Amino acid sequence: MITLGSIGSASSAAEYYSADNYYTADQTQDASAWFGKGAEAFGLSSKVEEQTFAAVLEGRLPDGSVIAGKDGLHRPGIDLTFSASKSVSLVAMLGGDKRLVEALKDSVTATLRWAEKNVIEARVWDASQGRQVPERTGNLIAATFLHDVNRNGEPQLHIHAVVANATKASDGKWHAVRNDELYRAQHVLSAVHNAELRSRVEALGYETVPARNSIDGAFEIKGVTREAVEAFSTRRAEILAELAKEDRGSARERELAALSTRRGKELEPDAARQVAAWKETARAIGFDPSRLIESTMARAAGEQTVWSRVVNGIRGIGERGMAIASAMGLTPRDSDPLVPERLGRLEPKAFAAAQAVASAAQELGEREAAFSRNDLIRTALERRGPITVDMIEDRIDLLQERGLLVGSGPADRDQMLTTEQALAMENKVISLAQAGKDSVQPIADKDGIVARLQEQARAIGLRRLNPGQEQAGVAILTSKDRVHLVQGGAGVGKSAALAPVAAIAREEGRQVVALSHVGRIAREFGEKTASPASTVDAFLARYGRVIDGSASADKVAAARAELSGALVMVDEASQIGTDRLARLITLANQMDVGKLVLAGDIKQLPAIEAGKPFAQLQQQYVRQSQITENLRAQTPQMQAINRALEQGDVAQAFAVLKPATIEVAPGKIAGIAADMWADLPKEQRDNTILLAAGRAMRSAGNAAAQASLIDRGQISARGIKLEVLDRVTVTREGARQLKGYQEGRVVAFETNLTRQGFARGERGTVIGVRDGKVELAMPNGEVRRFDPDRLPRNLKHDAVTIFERKNIALHQGDRIRWTAKDGERGLLNGDIAHVARIDGDTITVTAGDGKLHDLSRGDPMLERLDLAYASNVHVAQGMTAKNGIIMMSERERMLNTSASFLVAVTRIAENATLVTDNPDRVERQVDTRSGAKTSALETAREVTTGDRPNQQEVAAMSEDLKKLAEKLGPEFALAVLTNKERDITLEKSLYRSEPGRGSGDREMDKERQLERGRDLERGR
Repeated sequence: MITLGSIGSASSAAEYYSADNYYTADQTQDASAWFGKGAEAFGLSSKVEEQTFAAVLEGRLPDGSVIAGKDGLHRPGIDLTFSASKSVSLVAMLGGDKRLVEALKDSVTATLRWAEKNVIEARVWDASQGRQVPERTGNLIAATFLHDVNRNGEPQLHIHAVVANATKASDGKWHAVRNDELYRAQHVLSAVHNAELRSRVEALGYETVPARNSIDGAFEIKGVTREAVEAFSTRRAEILAELAKEDRGSARERELAALSTRRGKELEPDAARQVAAWKETARAIGFDPSRLIESTMARAAGEQTVWSRVVNGIRGIGERGMAIASAMGLTPRDSDPLVPERLGRLEPKAFAAAQAVASAAQELGEREAAFSRNDLIRTALERRGPITVDMIEDRIDLLQERGLLVGSGPADRDQMLTTEQALAMENKVISLAQAGKDSVQPIADKDGIVARLQEQARAIGLRRLNPGQEQAGVAILTSKDRVHLVQGGAGVGKSAALAPVAAIAREEGRQVVALSHVGRIAREFGEKTASPASTVDAFLARYGRVIDGSASADKVAAARAELSGALVMVDEASQIGTDRLARLITLANQMDVGKLVLAGDIKQLPAIEAGKPFAQLQQQYVRQSQITENLRAQTPQMQAINRALEQGDVAQAFAVLKPATIEVAPGKIAGIAADMWADLPKEQRDNTILLAAGRAMRSAGNAAAQASLIDRGQISARGIKLEVLDRVTVTREGARQLKGYQEGRVVAFETNLTRQGFARGERGTVIGVRDGKVELAMPNGEVRRFDPDRLPRNLKHDAVTIFERKNIALHQGDRIRWTAKDGERGLLNGDIAHVARIDGDTITVTAGDGKLHDLSRGDPMLERLDLAYASNVHVAQGMTAKNGIIMMSERERMLNTSASFLVAVTRIAENATLVTDNPDRVERQVDTRSGAKTSALETAREVTTGDRPNQQEVAAMSEDLKKLAEKLGPEFALAVLTNKERDITLEKSLYRSEPGRGSGDREMDKERQLERGRDLERGR
């Protein structure tokens, strides 16, 4: 683990770091050392002298240069603290294996070398731009100090790497370090360090296992019990207890908790007495590392490691690589686009690195079409195995050279990467939408259509359609294009505008279907448009075999009868990812749907999954309508905020909100907001929504609101305790990794895993991980083992769902929401219900439709509910409330985006109140984080707003696509069309060089393969 902290005083730091090594002083020659090219330039080496160190921290460099900060104040530097895992510390210090101390020092050196090359920056003057710009300098000055105990006097090997605030730029001058990148790179640095340390620990003969909370690849030494780790971790327990007081846990909050709970250090600690106390604790719990060390020494003498034993007796290179990948928890798949080499073409460790990169790209690609190079490095290193950062970077570079990973800009930490598959999928959506141009019969004639729309609006009870709504309705009903987009900000009445459209379509004999991404929104959309409603997922599942071509002729005919000529409308379409939208448009084209209307807002929250196809289609000449007049905002405050946000002026929106902003102490947001809400008269309270950016603040708001209502006698004081299941957010590729299966979590199987002996609907509780398998306690008392890496890859839904257990109390009168669907009883995921009464172990709830349901102990829906006093913005999108109280904390900086703020504020019609712990910082966070999704096409710079393909090019591409798809399949056909000069056969060796082959041979291979690609393009 790596933590970062600013150095306050140069002189105090020099004294502190130089004098805090008590127990390992006799085991290693150098407890301190200089590091970095900057240090080398000044001849600084070996032991760190306190006086020189203090001068450097003060900005006074050995060559006489002086670095002065603003107003003459100079920041001394940053402390990067590299901590070994507790098991490493125990074996090194109680067992006396000083090899581990050297392993830690070497891993820190390797990580600092990577940081020096990839992270350290300065600001330098750019005359062409007339401003200071960041520049990567490639040099730093750091002093490292080995320490061996924590504040509670427990074994804890760690190294402080104090990076001085000085680096030399291209102008030949020494500048202050731009610290932004160090903080941004904290997780990737931690992953690099864990990989470097783990590789050295394993080389010494130890086996390692993932840590309990294996962030950034954290690990422990196998054979050191959990009891031993916890017995010497009272310091960690103190920090966690401090965090638990206010349900916190970010990196910054851990740092603050550590500071608030730290004890003063002993001025002259008695090392002998402390070691004796350690040994007594170890004896009491039966921890003796001597045998563990002896066995590792024997393995090291025979040059054996965990990975050499994995391949022992396996002859083939390819089979060895497969064995290592399997031991890493990876399952290589045939024809993986990012591992195109034939089995046996890569040396085993290189094969492991290739599989780690492919798996990492797959996991990241499920949520984003493009991802940063550093995120890919970090995620690949989390796969563990005999891999280090150099191997991962070499693999990424190689894939970029071959065009299998496509990057924007230079290969640095800001570079965004995407895959050919993501590019193909985005092109597919565009091509499918363009294929529906001028291909359908209009739903209604143009003559008299405006009058019909307004007449239907009156009949439904709507106000007169405004010009934007009217024009959208006319365009949808009279155009010949299958796909039609409706873009409009929050509160402009998009779904209301579609109600008279649906009515006219029915008059014309068309079937009408209403869809949305969430069941609650879909149902409300269906009610508003008087149409049968469904979620997009349920709709796609119903016609899944039709889409993939495996349905019988009868099923296809039945689907065509249902959908041919139909009006299919999708609300909140901006929350539909690329893959789902591709399948939806494919179905519409196959079944000759009369009109597919996609209504949404590109400024609101995008899809959770990868892509932003709704925004992309707006750039591709797909027919669209704009609705701009805001109908929701009813007061001057809300109208002004909406105007500001429509113009992208976050500062103005916060300025308008300032009179209604309440600043509170950190950790008090939920309690104060809940009290404000509970103090309202019931009618006003029922029309006021409590809004949060994320799940943690929502949970805090729910608990605080419930407590406030109990205090005021608004709900019963007597309640019943329930254990509910809170879904853990994990990708499908992430579900294949062991890190998600933490002890106590519940694993529910969503598909039949016949070979592993699990059936759909079964579930078990994680009791441990052993030999790469998850041990599950089943309800019948049986313990069964589950292998995540054998989960199927080709499913369109999750193979397993992972849950955390959470305890809540329900009281009569509580407002709740369902977190799962019960179709038989009409209980939808996200629907609101109320606790009508509690009678013993039976809870009676009033559902959203007014029906009463008795839920007895053991009813599965009692596990799938939560309090519903507060909502996070993802749940709230699509809601409307008269008033709102918005809870925002500077601690949730990654959630404070312009998109989430816009959604929160625009739910509200009349009065908004902001409760926050730091209004200025929250405003800056919102202003600098858009929350927008990435795009593969934008990353590859193939399609931009200013460089769109013309309609003739798109039409030609669509024709070619149809021809090629018949020969090659749609995915490969798209790859050919969009990557015309790349090696598309994906079969040649990706070695940089091959024994016995010259550059001429390789060039001939390349030409032959390019020619083959051209043949495929020509349809030969």
